[in-house]
Amino acid sequence: MKRNICVISSSRADYNHLFVLMKKLQASRKLKLSVIVTGMHTLKEYGYTLKEIKEDGFKIDEVIKTHQLDTSKRSILLSMSEQLKKAYSSIKRIKPDLIVVLGDRYDMYPIVLTAHIMNIAIAHLHGGEVTSGVLDDGFRHSVSKLSHLHFVAHDDFKKRLIRMGEDKKNIYNVGSLGVDAINNLKFKSKKIILSKYKIPLDKKYLVICVHPETVQGNNKKLIQNILKSLQEFSNYHKVFTYPNSDTDSRIILNDITKFVKKDNNSQIIKSSGRHDFLHLLKYSECLIGNSSSGIVECPILGTPTVNIGKRQNGRPRTSSILDTKSTVTNITKNIFLATKYQKKKLIPNYVGKNSVRRILEVLSSVNLESLVDKKFVDYKM
Repeated sequence: MKRNICVISSSRADYNHLFVLMKKLQASRKLKLSVIVTGMHTLKEYGYTLKEIKEDGFKIDEVIKTHQLDTSKRSILLSMSEQLKKAYSSIKRIKPDLIVVLGDRYDMYPIVLTAHIMNIAIAHLHGGEVTSGVLDDGFRHSVSKLSHLHFVAHDDFKKRLIRMGEDKKNIYNVGSLGVDAINNLKFKSKKIILSKYKIPLDKKYLVICVHPETVQGNNKKLIQNILKSLQEFSNYHKVFTYPNSDTDSRIILNDITKFVKKDNNSQIIKSSGRHDFLHLLKYSECLIGNSSSGIVECPILGTPTVNIGKRQNGRPRTSSILDTKSTVTNITKNIFLATKYQKKKLIPNYVGKNSVRRILEVLSSVNLESLVDKKFVDYKM
């Protein structure tokens, strides 16, 4: 009988990575794929991206709607409460042998907590990382402590989990599935992408992806300074992506929307989908903002990154990443440097070998009974 592996996806960000694993699970003779979709995927304001999962050929077994009304702290907590109410019955219907989650989002945390109480094994991807400018750190490390298997993207992250008391036998450095996705993608021509998104064929363009800093962040100042800097680059087309649904994202989105209405040389995209987003990054002059895509995916695409502020503090860097303080002067200087950068593919810090195959081997062979009997391990440091 096939093991039932339930993948949880709560946003376009984790789905971009999980897609390659889900495809292999779908085709596996040893493992059965189940899918629970929740979080941002269910929100119309952020593109109702669960439809993209269906279009990719996946059957969604359960949809857990959050009914998140806005990005206030109260609304986020109420949405998490809704997920807790519904998660038990969803998991009980699916009857998974093991649950797979990725990352650090608050909108997948209630599902993990429910699985933990139901004594179901949990596999966590991208644990052990640090992003000091956001609340995600707390969620990520908490999910790691609730999890039984760890598929990390770097040896530094493996060492951190060991220091957190996780059993090194259950920690595997497989690199990032986002890098795997790029290596397996056949890219369309630049002209096709520019035409699809109505980007002028005779202009170079910038991609701007800004998310809130949720720990002592001044997000109003952050986005205002970025927009002021972009005014110095009137000869470039600007492609903005939606911020995620974190606290204060409405502040960022409102200011971007006002900017785009006044500037005919810019546009905003709710969700371009997994494939097209990578295409937009590949053919752009640089990515500007504070997205993890600038740290993980852009180097292998050969696209430089202007990484602003502290949201991504703690992640390993390549030479194509220009870190800058969030002042207008510093942002402007680094955007200028990025547009002069000689584009070249770099070996990213998150590269792995046979990542998906190794994950599948572990998921199909691990002893689940002994795995769930988890103990804190005190290693001598």
